[in-house]
Amino acid sequence: MLVPITILFSVRYVVRTGLLERLARSCEPVLALSWDDPDLVEELGAAGVEVVRLPEPRVDAPTLALLHLLEVHFLRRLASPSTPIDRARRHVGRSRSVRARRWASWQRTRLRTLAPGHEARVRAELAAAVPTGTNLDENRRFLADHRIDAVFSVTPFTEQERVVLLAAEAAGLPACTSILSFDNITTRPPLPIRFHRYLVWNAFNRDEVLRGYPGVGAHQVEVVGPAQFDFYRDPAYVEDRTRWRARSGLGEHPVVLYGAGPPEVAPHEAQHVQHLCDAVDRGELPADLRILVRRHPVDRPGRWERFAHHPAVVIDDPGRVGDTPGRPGQVGIGHDQIVGLCSTLAHTDVHVNVSSTLTLDGAFFHKPQIGPAYDVADGRRFHRTARDLYRREHFLPIVASGGLEVPSTPEELVATVARALADPGRLEPQRRAMLDALCTYTDGRCTERVAAAVEDFLRHHLGAG
Repeated sequence: MLVPITILFSVRYVVRTGLLERLARSCEPVLALSWDDPDLVEELGAAGVEVVRLPEPRVDAPTLALLHLLEVHFLRRLASPSTPIDRARRHVGRSRSVRARRWASWQRTRLRTLAPGHEARVRAELAAAVPTGTNLDENRRFLADHRIDAVFSVTPFTEQERVVLLAAEAAGLPACTSILSFDNITTRPPLPIRFHRYLVWNAFNRDEVLRGYPGVGAHQVEVVGPAQFDFYRDPAYVEDRTRWRARSGLGEHPVVLYGAGPPEVAPHEAQHVQHLCDAVDRGELPADLRILVRRHPVDRPGRWERFAHHPAVVIDDPGRVGDTPGRPGQVGIGHDQIVGLCSTLAHTDVHVNVSSTLTLDGAFFHKPQIGPAYDVADGRRFHRTARDLYRREHFLPIVASGGLEVPSTPEELVATVARALADPGRLEPQRRAMLDALCTYTDGRCTERVAAAVEDFLRHHLGAG
């Protein structure tokens, strides 16, 4: 069974959870890396796992245009509130003329796709274009050379997997996907192929799959929860508090964890750290408060250097993965990095991030969750975007739960942090409800559910297991 690995989060999900070892009981996994990683190859090879290099995808411009037209149909069918929000966010900072041209182009495309039978015609054109408009033959040979009988994908939205998935479909191979994150269905491009089985986090995701992909039956979509959160139920992944705090330079100070997001999602967010620093300097927050800024794995180098010398700020760089060459996020993630994340979540007092999955991660450790929703810098250019991030479809249940506080001004942010430091147990029932709704299962056995679902998929389609 081919298992493409395209980003570090795939390594965490497939390898570090133990899912790979569990799958090996019922099939022979073949891991296909989309980047060169000698250390990871050596580690997996020593464990008896076959690791190969995924072919680089090639898709020509006419074929990409057809895929774009199908995406328009998919988004119309999905009818997600996330779509207009993300489209507007991509236009922030563009000149009025550029925005006008893009709007006109979008309207032309939208009207074109309203013609009766348009989607069926595009699908037929795409089927004819793929054999020559992509390196489909190379990927089919790749599948044949490695004797692949089935495919299991956790990042089917990435460009690196597109052609190999099309090749698998053309070869008639059964395919299963376990959607890596709860936001992927509504914020990423449509899946390039029809899968035989879909594994998702929650009932919301199940409904999104059924809404976006006509012809997929409810029996093909199974709720299994987030396997990567199983770490949070294993105390072995949490370092001793005193040792971790001493090593991190935090001592016994109260600590606010600021979980930075990808720069393209929240380019305005450094001001939130500045507002917390200013509040410490003014005496509105404890004088001994520490603000631990945890860089995102695909963060830009130097993004947080302005705080390097502020006495209240400590920068946490999880493996400096954002500085690696190649595509962002194409790097392995080790056991020590997962221990670092779990210990950070466990041993900090209040968590702040902008519309991030870290809201759920932190709730597992019973920590107050705060999501700033404002921009007061540089002419408030991102102010609307900052608010709308919390109105995207995947985040609506989080906000509705009441387990996340969403301050809309710097003053509200400071007051909310102060209240959370003084009463960390406040809103704990709401955070529990948030986890139950979004993660479904919080017992640390989601990896086992994924493995059992994949085994059932293989047994049903290949008689394996």
